[in-house]
Amino acid sequence: APGQAHELPLAPAMLDSLPAIPLWVVADKGYASNALRERIWDMGARPAIPAKRRDGPAACPKWAYRCRHLVE
Repeated sequence: APGQAHELPLAPAMLDSLPAIPLWVVADKGYASNALRERIWDMGARPAIPAKRRDGPAACPKWAYRCRHLVE
């Protein structure tokens, strides 16, 4: 995203451009959005995106989130 624009609005298009459906989609708290999690579930993958402090709990396996640096 250019400049100070947030990248969350670009995430669905990025998911659509993947060559195959991943098993997991791992992202940091900046991508915490129920709409994005639903989009990931709808495509057949599992989201590993922790909830922000102000949001309610979200299922995010700690082992998957801890390994996110392997693909960054």
